[in-house]
Amino acid sequence: MRSRQRNIFEKYGSLFFITSTVVGFIDLFNNRHLCEIFMENLKYYQTRGDYKIMAYVLMPNHFHLILKILPEFNISQCIGNLKRITSRKITEYLNNTGNIETLRRLWIAAQKESAIDTRIWKNRFDCFVINNEETLRQKIEYIHDNPVRQCLVENPNNWSFSSAKNYKKTNTGNIYIETDWNNLVD
Repeated sequence: MRSRQRNIFEKYGSLFFITSTVVGFIDLFNNRHLCEIFMENLKYYQTRGDYKIMAYVLMPNHFHLILKILPEFNISQCIGNLKRITSRKITEYLNNTGNIETLRRLWIAAQKESAIDTRIWKNRFDCFVINNEETLRQKIEYIHDNPVRQCLVENPNNWSFSSAKNYKKTNTGNIYIETDWNNLVD
């Protein structure tokens, strides 16, 4: 069994810890509907087959993901697609609901960034390659404890937009999570 788990990292690789932030660190995702837009699109690309999700958390002004990128894709494509579509749909929603103040704040923050075609996300994202099981476990714990460290909840399982619940053997979170790492080996 140990060697099968090692294959995740050695033979198939492509496990990434991703962080991306809203321009100006604006707490955009205090709005539940905007969270749902993000989650819907994260799930869309998962269902389409771009990646497998091992862990995630959506915080008020950023997100963390652990993704297994499938061979025909690369990490820049996957995150670029996710950020582009969520930016467009969130902007549409804010326009349609007349939330001019939030749009103004995003526009001002985007002018200070190199975010020309996206008003929601900082242009760059942080990407760390995970190459062993210990690092994978540490990053999953970091992701799940993020809402607790920010004093948003007392228990990681209480944060609605996180995969913490999925690791409690119920897989009842918003999105299916690959909690059995052996499933990642073809």
